[in-house]
Amino acid sequence: MIKKVDHITDYFENCYDLNRINLLPIADKFRLINYIKLISRASEVAREKGIIAITKSEYYDTDFTFHLLISLISAGTDSSVVSEVIEHYAYNFDDSDIYYAKLIVLGSGALMIQKGIDSDSIINYLISLLGDDFLRNNYQRIYNDKETLDINEENEINIKYKNFDYTYRKLKYDLLALLKIKREMGHERVIDVLFNEYNNKELKLYFKLLDIRDKDVSEYIYHNLMKTSPKMDRFLLTASRCIIKEMSILETHYLLNAIIGKYTRFDKPYSEVMDEIKIREDEILAVQ
Repeated sequence: MIKKVDHITDYFENCYDLNRINLLPIADKFRLINYIKLISRASEVAREKGIIAITKSEYYDTDFTFHLLISLISAGTDSSVVSEVIEHYAYNFDDSDIYYAKLIVLGSGALMIQKGIDSDSIINYLISLLGDDFLRNNYQRIYNDKETLDINEENEINIKYKNFDYTYRKLKYDLLALLKIKREMGHERVIDVLFNEYNNKELKLYFKLLDIRDKDVSEYIYHNLMKTSPKMDRFLLTASRCIIKEMSILETHYLLNAIIGKYTRFDKPYSEVMDEIKIREDEILAVQ
C-alpha cells in the first residue's frame, strides 16, 4: 500500500519486482510501449481538462485494465486503495511476466496521473523500466514513434481476468454484508454476529488478530501475513481489515475482486451489488 509520504517511484521499487519487466523479451517490451503511450495520452487529457475528462475521451475504452484504473482514480478513490488493488491483482500474475509488466506500467501511470505528475516525467519513468540495454538500442525508434498509438489484436496484451467465480462469490457477499452490518449497526453488533452467528473459523481468527487498539501493530500484522498467505487467507484477511476499518462497501468490493483476480465492471449498477448484499445480510441475521 502506498503511503502519503511515499513517492510513487519508491513505492513501486520497494513493493514490486521491476526486474521482471527488464527481463522481458524485446518484442514484449515494444508491446508495452503502446501502453506507455496510452498513459501519456491520458495524462495530457488530465492536465488540460481534469482526470474525469479521461473517462469521456477516446482512450477510456482502449483497454480493460486501463479502464478499470482510470475509473478508480476518476471516482476519487484514495491512492492507498488504488495501490492495494494493483498489489492484489499483481499477486495473481506470478506465472505471467507480461501481465505483471502491463499492470505495473498502467498502475504506476494511473497513480502518477492521480498525483498530477507531468506527462514527460511519467513517460520517461515508464520507459526506464524497460532496461538500459533496450533503451540504448531502441531510444531513437521509441521517440520517433512516440506520437503513434496503435493497440490492435496483434500487439495487445489481453489480461485474462476471471469473469465469474463460484468459489468466492457467496463468501464475498457474506463479507460485504458483515461490513454493511458494521457500518449501520456498529462494531459490537458485527462482533456478535461474527463470533456467535456466522460460522467461519478462519475469519474469526483473522478478525481477532487485527481488531486491536494499536492500529500500527494491526497494519503490521496484516501486511506481514499477506506476504505469504494463500489466496483464501488473503481474501479473509483483507475482508477483516476492511470491516474493522469500516471502509466503504464499494472500495472493499474492488479490493476483494482484485484478490480473486476478477474484473470489476463499472457499468454494473451499484444497486445490483447492494441488492445482493442485502439478501446475504438478511440471511445472516436470520440465523439467531
